[in-house]
Amino acid sequence: MTMTHIAIDLHDDQEAARVLSLLKREHVPYQVHKKEILSEEEKAEAREIVMRGAPTLNVEEMLAWLEESKKDRPMPFRNDE
Repeated sequence: MTMTHIAIDLHDDQEAARVLSLLKREHVPYQVHKKEILSEEEKAEAREIVMRGAPTLNVEEMLAWLEESKKDRPMPFRNDE
């Protein structure tokens, strides 16, 4: 037995109502998920933030902390003399 999954993105409420009416009439099971969409301006702003990166990320500091936090654990090749 197989099942076909069809996803349809509708931006018009009247169009969505017509499609849902047809599905109901034909007794087709369905699920409706509403989702917020970003405007082009919001997308550009989000993209800019991502491309800028984290302003407080200090890789050297993070690596130093990581090394310090593992000093009490035996690690291969670290204590070899």
